Amino acid sequence: MLKTSSLISTSIIVLLSLLGTTPAFGDATTGGAPTEKSPNPGQQTGGALNFWKGIDAKDNPCTSSRTYVDMPDMKLTFTTEGRVIANFQGEWISGSSNNRALLRLVIDGKVQPGPGDNSSPFSPHEGTQISTNGFTFISDTLNSGSHTAKIQWAASAGKVCVDERSFVIYHK
Repeated sequence: MLKTSSLISTSIIVLLSLLGTTPAFGDATTGGAPTEKSPNPGQQTGGALNFWKGIDAKDNPCTSSRTYVDMPDMKLTFTTEGRVIANFQGEWISGSSNNRALLRLVIDGKVQPGPGDNSSPFSPHEGTQISTNGFTFISDTLNSGSHTAKIQWAASAGKVCVDERSFVIYHK
């Protein structure tokens, strides 16, 4: 069963940002306004978000692939320009203690920089305990037009499975 507390917390923070209750990735400690910067680790980035698009699935797919493959049903098409925020959460199941699920965000065929890219593999889950984990990605700046985002995954060893899961894109 999907544990929703992380997803709810993330959604509340994003919704508060959209409502103007808190700076959208600005510096709340100094009253800094939202900024548009590189999504490099350690640098703040921000901007206005007006729309979101999401998908849920609960069919329990598994992968043993050591190379990244598309996760079933975790693909969204949207129209925007600028950066997007992509949030993924899933209930992970793996069969061995030395196994890690690996995850990344791909938009228009390009792996997005940061966690999950080739220089920083990202693991939302490791080991045998069933748990709900995910990540919130910040994209590169996108040109105006229609875009397709998808979640790709791989297993470091053995097989990993994901049951209930959600993928949401927040954009202008």
